[in-house]
Amino acid sequence: MRTLLVTTANEAYVPLLRGLVGSLQQLNPLPYTALACFDLGLSASSRAWIEHYAAHVVTPDWDLPVAAQLREKQPELRALTVRPFLPRYFPGYDVYLWIDTDTWVQERFALEWYIEGASRGALAATPQVHHAYRQTVTGLNWRMQRMHTYFGKEAAQRLMWETYVNAGVFALPAGAPHWTIWAKHFNAGLKASNGMLCCDQTALNYAMWTHQLPFQPLTALCNWLCHLALPRFDASTQRLCEPAIPGQPIGIVHLSADTKDVTIEVGTEGGSRKMSLRFPGGKPTV
Repeated sequence: MRTLLVTTANEAYVPLLRGLVGSLQQLNPLPYTALACFDLGLSASSRAWIEHYAAHVVTPDWDLPVAAQLREKQPELRALTVRPFLPRYFPGYDVYLWIDTDTWVQERFALEWYIEGASRGALAATPQVHHAYRQTVTGLNWRMQRMHTYFGKEAAQRLMWETYVNAGVFALPAGAPHWTIWAKHFNAGLKASNGMLCCDQTALNYAMWTHQLPFQPLTALCNWLCHLALPRFDASTQRLCEPAIPGQPIGIVHLSADTKDVTIEVGTEGGSRKMSLRFPGGKPTV
């Protein structure tokens, strides 16, 4: 089975991209066939660097009706609009595994589980649920407002009880119906907002609910959202772990929202140190 891992970056995100690629290079053998990267504004030197690791480096089009002013001000939004079209951009693979640039892989089981879920014909993705997560009214309102703008009041109310998945990491087989249905609802949502609200995750969740598409939910360890709960560092294993019992190692660390430059306090024999959540992690740094 041929699996393509896909990410994206502009020049500002190159440090994160280097961390992601570095974390992938630790996996031996690689659990996927090839790497692809969408170029959203890389310098010539950065593009040359990623081409050393990626089989495909592509500058994407605007595949959906995003308003002209947003296209001009936020060209990085193409990182959202390309996602329902991965088989078209990169034909010839059986499974497409998307991973946001602000993530890094600590344990290979996470990638293997995504690929396994997709191999069953389902969308493999992680719900935003864990017993250590701190869900806030602000976060819920953020999701509800976007769902209301895209699909109306009834759709927004379903957020109170429907499973809500994070689209930052997912795997999906090439022939799955999800791609077309996702694109259709993303297109409708953009039109409903006059192209001024670009949210692939809103459209994906709505498509999943309304069409009851095959879904393989994975544990939060496969896409740990740091803005909902900062990880704990286990000095004995040199791993970032879930900050609650049983404290298992995190598979994919997602520096979501405002956690891209966060440090955590790590206990040492002499007291404590600060440690970055970015790759390489694993060892406390002053």
